[in-house]
This record gives sequence, C-alpha cells and structure tokens, in this order.
Amino acid sequence: MSDRSAGYVTDTGYTFGYHAALNPLATRLAFLRAGLEPPRIVTACELGFGQGVSLAVHAAASHARWWGDDLLPEHVRFAQSLDAAAGSGSTLAEATFEEFAQRGDLPQFDFIGLHGVLSWISAENRARIAAFVRDHLAPGGVVYSGYNALPGWADMVPLRRLMTEHAARAGNGSTVERIESALEFTARLLDTHPLALRAGPRVVDRFERLRRADRRYLAHEYFNRDWHPLYFADAADLFETAGLRHGCSAQLRDHLDALNLTGEQRRMLAEITDPRLRETVRDFVTNPQFRRDYWVRDARPIAGDALRDAWRETRVVLAVHRDDIPEKVSGMLGEQRLSEAPHRAVLDALGDHRPRTIGEVHASAGGLGLDAVTDAVVELAAFDHLSIAQDDTAIERCASRTARLNATLVAHAATSDDIGVLASPVTGGGVAVDRLEQLFCGAIAAGQTTPEAWMADAQARVTSVGGAAIGDVAALARGARRFASHRLPALRALRIVPG
Repeated sequence: MSDRSAGYVTDTGYTFGYHAALNPLATRLAFLRAGLEPPRIVTACELGFGQGVSLAVHAAASHARWWGDDLLPEHVRFAQSLDAAAGSGSTLAEATFEEFAQRGDLPQFDFIGLHGVLSWISAENRARIAAFVRDHLAPGGVVYSGYNALPGWADMVPLRRLMTEHAARAGNGSTVERIESALEFTARLLDTHPLALRAGPRVVDRFERLRRADRRYLAHEYFNRDWHPLYFADAADLFETAGLRHGCSAQLRDHLDALNLTGEQRRMLAEITDPRLRETVRDFVTNPQFRRDYWVRDARPIAGDALRDAWRETRVVLAVHRDDIPEKVSGMLGEQRLSEAPHRAVLDALGDHRPRTIGEVHASAGGLGLDAVTDAVVELAAFDHLSIAQDDTAIERCASRTARLNATLVAHAATSDDIGVLASPVTGGGVAVDRLEQLFCGAIAAGQTTPEAWMADAQARVTSVGGAAIGDVAALARGARRFASHRLPALRALRIVPG
C-alpha cells in the first residue's frame, strides 16, 4: 500500500457489483413517500466507484451527465471501457478524493453517490468528502450514502480486528494470501470456544459466511487499514458540516414500518421529536448492518394537492413476471400480503409490462383511493417487483447507449459470471439478469428465435473463448423455457431485449 492509498487495499481489485440505490431516478419514490419534492438530476457523481458497473449503467440509461473517481487504475480502466462502449461520455478519473476535488472543471452536482465508501476510509478522508459535498453539491442536491451501521456491526468489531491483526503481523504474501491465512487461523481459534466471543452468538455464523465470500470482497470490505462502521449520528455530524440534513432512507423497505417495528416501538419512536435521535433509536430497534440514506441540501417539503399531483405523474413498470410475485413478504418483525385489493389493482394495470403513470393506474383501480394505490406501489417496489420508469423521450434517447453497453456485458458473460446486471433505458438503471439469461439475450439480439437456438448460441459463445460448457442439455432446456415464459416479456418491455 502506498501513502497515496491512505491504507486502502490496492493490490487486488474489487468485485463487479451493481447498486440500484446509486440510480438517481430511485430518489423519486423515497422522496414522495417522505413528503419531499424529488430532485431534478442533470449532473451526477460517484466517489469511489469501484469497477464502475453502477456508474456505467446509470450513465448509459439516463440523461444525467456523470463524473466519478476511484483510486485503483484497474478499476478506472474497466469503468472507462464500459463507458466508451456505451458512448456515454462520462468523466472518470484515477484520483484520490483530494486530487479529484482540486480539478478546475467540476460542475455543481445534483446527485453525489457514495456506496460503502465512508466505512472504509480515514477520518481525514471523510472530512475531505464532506468538503467536496459542501463545495460541489448544487442547491436542492442529494447525496446518497450507504455505509456499515452501528450497532448492527458491533458484534463483528473484535473479530474483524483479530483477522486484520493476523493478516498484518503473521501473514505473508499478497492481501488475498494474508486473508486466507487469517481466515484459517480465526477458524481454529473459534473451534476453541474463546470467552471473548461468547457474548456474540451470531459471530460464528457470520464468520462462516465470510469464509465462503469472494476474497476480493473481503479484501475491500474488511482488510483496509481503516474500517469504521458508523452510528447514524456520526453520519449526520459529517453531512451537517457540509450543510446537509437527512432526507429519508434510500431503502424503500425502511419506509414500511409495519414490517420492521412493533406497535409499541412505533409509538415510542413517534414520541421522539428530534429526527437525529429518532433515527439513532430506530437503529437500536431494527439493528441494520448497512444503512442507505439520502442527505439533502435545501430540502423542499411537498404536501396536499402538489404531493398528489407528483404521485399521479410518477411512471412505474412491472419488472417481473406476475407469477413470480409471492403472496406475502416478510420484514424484520412482520408480514405484508401482496395479494390485497390495491396490489391486485396495480398489478392488473401493469400486467402487460408497459410503463404507466400512477394516475393511470389509479384511474383503473375500481374506486380505490390514491393513497391505497401509492402504498401498494411502494410496497411492490420495495421488493423489486415494480420499478420507476422514465418518460418516453428519455427512453428513446438512452436506448442506443444501453444496447451498446448490454452487448458489451453479454460478451463479458461469455468468459465470466461476475456481472449480473443489464441496463434498461426504461428504468434508468440496471436489472438483475444472470449469466445464462445474458447469453440468451445475446442470442436473441443475434437473431435466434427459439429456446433451442438460444441454448446452442449460449454454448457456442462460451466455448468459442475457451470456456467450459455451462450446463447439461436438460438444465439448459429448463432455463431456456423459463426464460421464454417468465423473463423475456419483461426484458422486452424494459428495452433490454429487442423486439
């Protein structure tokens, strides 16, 4: 690690994950649910973008002009290759936060995204990020920040420290080799039933999940020099120095109190008038390991007719096959049925996978009130059954870019399964599509029309680059048939597959 890295792991790249919360369009449902006017986002920035999959998808799939930085040259090169393939024209820099902030060509950003970053950097770099936000977030702008949360991570703090101490003092070789040694040592120690870990009964289970995780993920998640899970109050302190206030959770499931809180807990939280204290107490109640929050400069409340009009104008689309939507979903403390009259009305209106405004959905909902319809929309969207949708002009403007990006991602799928997403110009973001489904998408784009032809094309793509066969004939046939009946209609409507 160089001094320039400030203790961050640089000898191995990060994973290729996609994070939907970094999609600026996702702010709309959360803001309306919280009674806030959604932001208008024209310029956007992601700090610490990793391999850049999220940034490349969002730059291709929306009208926003994107900027971003990351410390690792290999990350930046990969992100630039995706952005160039799509033709999005983003500005991506290999730079520290301090170096990036010193650029003279930075605009005022309407949206700044940070996923996980605050948890893995020093206090000095967190202060630099706060200064960047203070200087470069536009009036009315939004910061998305996802970070490891306390007290949810409290039981893992001692074990993480033990592993990093072993890696630093007893391990040899690369970061990944040191991680392997630390995991082996820690497993042996846990087998001795050490007293220090008996107070945290979840630790052993969480450690077993760590042992199965991608070593690239472990390197960047646990083995940086700095590792700082934050209380909500810590994050609030940081963003208050930049002139921001907490807007709302970026996780729609957090807006569904009946799933997460008992009646007594809801009443107790309602008694707390200070928003910062209320969020801190809520974290003790729900114990999340990861928070996703929107922080706002000059938040604008919206209510009454203006709020109802904003709901009516919001476009949504059914993103999955209706048969794949369960009867009910579970949260931390409760269940929500997704088969009540408002849910059925919303799904009936959106069953052809075409985008519609909530006003149109409400008009076809058989006398149900607008509040009941919007509640059902949020509940379905919270579990990824519905997605926000852009207007037709934006969809057409972005469609050629997402097609080019998706062709690149499908080509990547011939050699690897590490990117599980394709871009949709309808949702302005990414949609989960596994490797086999991506290869089927590639076959359709190449003109193949039957499940049998998709199977043959998928195998040919993989073997042409020296890969092993991707499954036996029976498994491929089952996958192709299900893709045709359940996935393809939605992927066509989302403009991921032509047709």
